[in-house]
Amino acid sequence: MTKVQTVLDSSIVELLKGESIVSLITINSETKKPELSVVSWVLATDDGKQIKIAVGHKGSSINNIEADSFVTLGITGPESCYAVKGQASVSDIFSGTMKYRVITVDVEEVEDVMFYGGKLTALPKYEKTYDPQLAKKLDDEVYELLKK
Repeated sequence: MTKVQTVLDSSIVELLKGESIVSLITINSETKKPELSVVSWVLATDDGKQIKIAVGHKGSSINNIEADSFVTLGITGPESCYAVKGQASVSDIFSGTMKYRVITVDVEEVEDVMFYGGKLTALPKYEKTYDPQLAKKLDDEVYELLKK
């Protein structure tokens, strides 16, 4: 049986201090079925009790969370895969280079969900396919917002 924790351990907090690919699972406000989004502007608090996620202000996950605040985050790494469950809230709109909203997840459960006998040996990588200067500007702006 897998041990369930109530906060993120320090290795997951460290992973979520840079750009990470995280799956955000919400309940669709209309169909009531699970809906998956992939996000990368993610930051965990040092105490492992919250995860903040920046999204565009019109993302479908916003409506979903406003209708049902329970979410699951799928985190890949370090060395395993984790399901993080909790209650989420959505901020007002922040205007910068683009309009954002911040989803704050209060961590309730952290479970290692890697299959038996498996261990990750590398983290997923991605690249941004738009203007590198704009990407840096957006990243700097968003991470300043998430640190607040």
